[in-house]
Amino acid sequence: MTPNGTFILVPHANNFGNNGKTAVDIDAIMDNILIVLYTITILLGTTGNAVVIWMAGFSLKPNVTNVWLVNLAVADLIFCLTRVTSLIKKLFYDYWPFGIFLCKFNGFFKYGNMFCSVFLLAVISMDRALCVWQPVLARRRRTLGTARLVSLGVWIVAGIFSAPYYVHRQVYPGKNNLSKCSVEVKESTEGDNTTKLALYGIRFTCGFLLPFLVILTCYALAGLRIRRTRISRKSRPLRILVSLVCAFFLCWGPYHCLLLVKMVNSKSQAVKVGLPIAKGVAYFNSCVNPLLYFCMGLDIRQRFSQSLSGVYRRALAEDWNGQMSQSQEGNGLTYTILLYCM
Repeated sequence: MTPNGTFILVPHANNFGNNGKTAVDIDAIMDNILIVLYTITILLGTTGNAVVIWMAGFSLKPNVTNVWLVNLAVADLIFCLTRVTSLIKKLFYDYWPFGIFLCKFNGFFKYGNMFCSVFLLAVISMDRALCVWQPVLARRRRTLGTARLVSLGVWIVAGIFSAPYYVHRQVYPGKNNLSKCSVEVKESTEGDNTTKLALYGIRFTCGFLLPFLVILTCYALAGLRIRRTRISRKSRPLRILVSLVCAFFLCWGPYHCLLLVKMVNSKSQAVKVGLPIAKGVAYFNSCVNPLLYFCMGLDIRQRFSQSLSGVYRRALAEDWNGQMSQSQEGNGLTYTILLYCM
């Protein structure tokens, strides 16, 4: 190669282009990055979420917050297990070899996990706001039975929102006539993408934007109330919940933003290069939550003397009470409100 040689990013090219320029196979690079992300997601997500389900669901005393966390972990565990077919496809095939059923099944659980996770995070944020603003009502109505019923409702709603992606996901001939598994809507009128745009709109609006606004509003209201009281702002449970919300939107945000760009210009280089990576990062969210619990449960003073179960127990079993005392003076009267949110 000459000193003035340059690199060219091209899909599926030979190693050397014309005029001494080196061509880089960008598709191969993207595939290798995705293989690494998928492998990490499956290995860490499967083991980590299984530990969370065991600890929060069976080993610890049940409480409302752990009901939310167990359901989050179940959704993530199912998602990680269904990513195995995607990893095998990336490793050994350049086409979709598993048929129509697994194509639809994988798509259904992919979006089912996304909707279920974000809806649960929205429910958690409303739960926090209720605890702070209506402690008496929360103490009376906030029960394990209610939490389990709400969780069941979340699963049902997530399934309903995911159903269109099961219906419209197809195996069809792609590049070089190789089979491809994706959402492919055949409209009656050529060039009419109404259904496809509707699916994109549902995914962005109901799976990202509206839950984000609900969560932002609820935590803003809770924060406003906390500033007026002497509730602890440094409790581990509150930090864990805020971390879960931040992790979800940081992981899924780029994916949804690039999908919006794809709706406008599907041939954009940013979409071709960025969307596969954004998809891998979004999938990675399914193994992030157990890592957050682990980090929050570590006690640096004990260093290497901590067991894995002990770390998770410390993160998940800590008293999830938010204890708030508020003094109000009126005609010489002072009273205290104790808020318990478990």
